[in-house]
Amino acid sequence: MSSRIRAAVITGAGSGIGRAVAQEFANNGVRLLLVGRRLAMLQETLDSLGGEGHSAVAVDVTNAGELKTAIDAFANSNNGLDCLVANAGINPQRAAAADVDADAWGETLRVNLDGVHNSCQSAIPHLLKSDSASVVTIGSIAGLKGMVARAAYGPSKAAVINYTQSLAADYSRQGIRANCVCPGFVVTDINREWLDSLPSAKKENLEERHLLGLGTPPQVASVVWFLASPSASWMTGNVIAVDGGYSCH
Repeated sequence: MSSRIRAAVITGAGSGIGRAVAQEFANNGVRLLLVGRRLAMLQETLDSLGGEGHSAVAVDVTNAGELKTAIDAFANSNNGLDCLVANAGINPQRAAAADVDADAWGETLRVNLDGVHNSCQSAIPHLLKSDSASVVTIGSIAGLKGMVARAAYGPSKAAVINYTQSLAADYSRQGIRANCVCPGFVVTDINREWLDSLPSAKKENLEERHLLGLGTPPQVASVVWFLASPSASWMTGNVIAVDGGYSCH
């Protein structure tokens, strides 16, 4: 197996975990296509990267046609594609089942599940030509166990976990490894205000459930890089909780 990933696509790369993954990959010499909804945020990520040959495109992962066009163009201009990190995801409404808004339910599934599928469908034809191909999806500990007020988000991430294992079953013998990273609560610029708004007792409980404290995007990104790299060449179909110990108790 090649010792180097040359070109990768990262969805949801405008902030948080996606931005940290982009930085980790760029630091390891990978040329990147950054995908996200907002070009201004993608540009901020681009400006933070080392290396050359990176590009960004404002595409919604639910738009399969535009996404395919962008990934095809990037792969064709970089002599192929070695890795997809399917990170784009949303959680527009924290609610129990009876209270979930129909629009929020549909949007959550479209972005979190259909978006992963669209990304994989576009990337797989190129990955099949690579000698170091891998897909890393971003699930969640909410996809591993039921949680309060996650009636849409949790099932969408559980589906991502199963989808990733299906990818591994279908494509590992053809040279594409597929693994899923399931983060715990990771503090980002987007959710910090919500975290700070919690009553002190709820915030303390959330922090206590994470035995090693709340996470940071670079802590997740380092695991994503490991799974994508040839160092994880004997790993496929794995679901890795990166959650500071949340899921062990």
